Amino acid sequence: MIIQAGFDLQILARPLIVQDEKLYPRLVVIGLDAEMQLESIRVVTESFEGSLNPFRDAILEDLDIEGSTYFAIAHAGIWAEDDYFNEQPILAEAKHLSEAAARQGLHMIGHFGLDENGYMSNGPHSYFDQYVLGDDLPETMLHWVHSRFGKCA
Repeated sequence: MIIQAGFDLQILARPLIVQDEKLYPRLVVIGLDAEMQLESIRVVTESFEGSLNPFRDAILEDLDIEGSTYFAIAHAGIWAEDDYFNEQPILAEAKHLSEAAARQGLHMIGHFGLDENGYMSNGPHSYFDQYVLGDDLPETMLHWVHSRFGKCA
C-alpha cells in the first residue's frame, strides 16, 4: 500500500482512536518506507493525555527498528484552529519531535489530532506530490502520468 496523501494517514489512524463514535485516548505512529509504502502502524499508548514528550523516545526507537524513512503521528484531541504560530504546547512538542527525528534521518510528514467529528492536521492534507513543501518526498503518483489522460487533474 503506497500512501499518497495526508488524508490517507488520517484514515489509517482513525479506527484506532475513534471507535463507535467514542474517542479513545491513544497516540498512534504510522511508519512509511523510502517509497512511501506502509511499514508499520501501532498504538504507542492507550493513555494519551495531551503531551508527546513522554513518548518521544519510544516513537523514534520503534521507527528506527522498523526501518521507516517517513512517519506521522495521530492522537486523540484537536487543537485550536486559530493558532497559526504553533504556540500551543502539543504543536511545539510535535515540532521538537520532528527535529529529533530529522537528526536520526527520519522525516515527519504528518501530525493529526482527531476527535469524534473530524481531525486537525499540522501538515499536508492533500496529495504529497501536489504539496508545496513536498519537494523532498518521493513521487507517488507516477502511474497517473502514464494514464490516457496524461496528467492528474
